Amino acid sequence: MKCREALNDFKINLMVIENKAQKTIEAYIRDLNCYLSYLEKINIEKMEDITILKVDSFFQDYAKSHAPSSCNRMLASIRSFHKYTTLNHPEINNPILYFHGFQNQKHLPVYMQIEDVFRLIHSFDESDQGIFHRTIIETLYSCGLRVSELCCLQSNEVHLQEKLLRIKGKGGKERMVPIASDCIDQMNQYLSLVRCQWDKKKSPYFFINQLSHPLTRQYVHELIKKKVNELQLNPNISAHSFRHSFATHLLNGNVDLRVVQELLGHSDIQTTQIYTHIQDTRLKNVYDSYFPSIEKETKK
Repeated sequence: MKCREALNDFKINLMVIENKAQKTIEAYIRDLNCYLSYLEKINIEKMEDITILKVDSFFQDYAKSHAPSSCNRMLASIRSFHKYTTLNHPEINNPILYFHGFQNQKHLPVYMQIEDVFRLIHSFDESDQGIFHRTIIETLYSCGLRVSELCCLQSNEVHLQEKLLRIKGKGGKERMVPIASDCIDQMNQYLSLVRCQWDKKKSPYFFINQLSHPLTRQYVHELIKKKVNELQLNPNISAHSFRHSFATHLLNGNVDLRVVQELLGHSDIQTTQIYTHIQDTRLKNVYDSYFPSIEKETKK
């Protein structure tokens, strides 16, 4: 069976049978095109000719320019592809069945102190552009959104009276996220003073620019980078840092981890547990404050 033919079958399966979100399908196909292009370079064009050694050769090459997390994502795409092909064509062996994943380096997420978040939010002026930018940042932080969720947010998903956003997350999974009162006030200001002027094409998107075009991820990243430099904040702060800060500040306020998981839209609690470094720090501080000091007792 031709590899490209198998890829086309897999794509149809993702679209029709599994009903995956468009962005998920695009990610799978992007990874698999990279994989098959490598195999074609070494003259492998049939699924039957792919061996574990060929797969290993691909990952040795891929890992030279990609982080372990990217390698694991690629591995997940390839594993799903081969599993589907073998399931529908039992005569074709699955070369990746016993292939091991890559060890991720554990990094704590970059988050901001509440004072720095407020400083950044209040750094915008009252111009149309300033109101637009402040609303972007305040929504990103107050609702703990991914940048993609912010950019794809539509007006009919913003329920200011009910103080809720209906968010379509990864894999098309929906969740309801509460909106803070200050953020609601900022959104109303943006709607009444800015968006009503800019919306010449009756755009369904909540965030639009002067040309009525929807917000892009690149625009948000550049906006934050510019502000971080201007205010001389931690240069490692990114758009995703606001989501990290949202989770960190909730946990610091004793919000249950399961609640934070639901607000972030994590399907697995283990994903949310990366933020428990805050709880660990708080427990250590409590311990140090209340546990009798052996050293002091010895000196007495």
